Amino acid sequence: MNDRSWEILNSYAALYEAELAAGRLNSVGIPSRIDQHGGMGVLGPGHAGKSVRGVTLLVPTNRVAEARTALDLDAEGD
Repeated sequence: MNDRSWEILNSYAALYEAELAAGRLNSVGIPSRIDQHGGMGVLGPGHAGKSVRGVTLLVPTNRVAEARTALDLDAEGD
């Protein structure tokens, strides 16, 4: 059972944007998860374009500050 607490780091309109951010985090050793909110792209399943419901990127709560720095996010989000 995974008892790690996760926190939303940022929200994106398109899956590929979240995947790029997750890849950057992975490259510096920060785990992440992408939540598509059960939605699909505007053009249907399997399409990585804009999501109807948006996409959020989550990181472990204890790594939020480090992740924000790695993605160069300002204090208010980006």
